[in-house]
Amino acid sequence: MLNKGCSNIPRELGDWITILGKSLPLRAVGTCLELLVGAMLTRSGFVTQSWVMLSTQKHWTSYYKCLRQGKWSWLSLARAFVRVVIQQVGGEIIYLAIDDTLVLRSSEKAPASQIHHQHGNKPNLARFVRGQCWVTLAQIARREKRK
Repeated sequence: MLNKGCSNIPRELGDWITILGKSLPLRAVGTCLELLVGAMLTRSGFVTQSWVMLSTQKHWTSYYKCLRQGKWSWLSLARAFVRVVIQQVGGEIIYLAIDDTLVLRSSEKAPASQIHHQHGNKPNLARFVRGQCWVTLAQIARREKRK
């Protein structure tokens, strides 16, 4: 990733990125952090849009292989995220939201593609559909009122 204009990154965000980066193996830090920053800059947060958003230094297959076959622990990254959240909110109650979203797939070759019950009861879909179940976790933050 290009480092021009990095002096404009807020110190707190830089600290958070440092904490998250320390939870990754040295070889994966640059690649994963490029994707993370790119995901924050896109509207949807998808990896493919993250790659397009940035002037990346590597071919897209490098990012794919890092995510799919990389020797890094998502649990270690999640623990680092929790450390960032606890550091940010201090002793306050932390609210988390968890959601499982069914992403429809037509190919059996798609990773983790299985038959799922379509519990949205959409009339244009069968009762059981092929798809991937994406589980997301978010921290809900309270915004301070501006003066």
